[in-house]
Amino acid sequence: MAARSIATSLSVNDPAADRHPPFVIIGNARSARVELFQAALVGLRRPPARVVGYDELLDGLATLGAVVTPGAVVRIESPDRDFAVERGILALGADEPDEEGEFARLDRWAFAQLTDDSGAIRFPRQWFLGYRRLLGEIARQLAACPPHRLMNEPGEIAAMFDKPRCHALLAARGVPVPRALGPVRSYEELLARMREARCSRVFVKLAHGSSASGVVAYQIGGQRHQAMTTVEIVPVGSGVRLYNNLRVRVYRDQREIAALIDALCGHRAHVERWLPKAGFQNRTFDLRVVVIGGAARHAVVRMSRHAMTNLHLSAGRTSGRAPIEALLTRLDPAVWDAARASCERAMAAFPRSLYAGIDLLIASDYRWHAIAEINAFGDLLYNVWHEGKNTYTAEIEAALRLPSAGAV
Repeated sequence: MAARSIATSLSVNDPAADRHPPFVIIGNARSARVELFQAALVGLRRPPARVVGYDELLDGLATLGAVVTPGAVVRIESPDRDFAVERGILALGADEPDEEGEFARLDRWAFAQLTDDSGAIRFPRQWFLGYRRLLGEIARQLAACPPHRLMNEPGEIAAMFDKPRCHALLAARGVPVPRALGPVRSYEELLARMREARCSRVFVKLAHGSSASGVVAYQIGGQRHQAMTTVEIVPVGSGVRLYNNLRVRVYRDQREIAALIDALCGHRAHVERWLPKAGFQNRTFDLRVVVIGGAARHAVVRMSRHAMTNLHLSAGRTSGRAPIEALLTRLDPAVWDAARASCERAMAAFPRSLYAGIDLLIASDYRWHAIAEINAFGDLLYNVWHEGKNTYTAEIEAALRLPSAGAV
């Protein structure tokens, strides 16, 4: 995908705005993501971006029409872990119709009692519906703004946050992805789907989770069951409460596993065949590859002693990272070229977004690969460089090269 295929809207009557466009970030001003992007702007001798907080948008204290000037470059950043923002997004989703059926929700009256409970997995389907609604409002406000560049399109961000939809989009384009077992609403239904597919190992994922939240690597061997996950089950009354934990735990009691899967399915779950990952330096691994302007650029090897490879887990005790250069001494260049091409084809499914993070699996035989997920905000890679630039610097430069004509 060439950079000029990204949808843009930029003034053709304001050359000064074209040469020195201001940046606007929709995000949380205190987040590391925003701070690093601001630092990248300063490094390129550009003024810092104007930040419009999610909290300001949710409370109606700011509108994009007041800050998006002609020729501006607009970036939508992650809501991150901000309790007030999370609560506001959940409130937006409380009354949103759900085209996928009925999933667990928090009633409007209960928001006043909601507390900042660290690690709690709180109504992720409702959160997604609220965030999708907020992204729709952002799109409506931007449509009324003067001509501008848009680094990532709101509707495509929502699609990337929807694992079943994203998986279907990639599969329809012929991008190699793990086989999906279809929608699953309970543990018993999961077992039935596994029997039908003759599959003994699966990944069960929250349809709208991130950072390994709500992911379960489940396998059956005869009468033995094992579920590896970051989710901690806490009994509450007649039900359970789920917490995302940095420590990976293993459940072997089938009754506990059933309770875990049933609870996740209550928030909408996506199930895929568990593909065997390749090993490297005595650990299994996958890769995070950031595609910018249609080109696979920054990459990092994520290694683990268990099924989850997210870099933040267990504070590095069981997970780690390696530079891509180390892996390339082992990986056939033709295999790497094909894998990078698949990352770029995956990104082409979102033609109005300049960048995203791609989770890339290399098979245990080092010969084939698959795309596991696309993360709209998967470009936060510390100390990872490509051609001497970090992801944010590369994205800024790519945004400034977008064509100066055309409308969204």
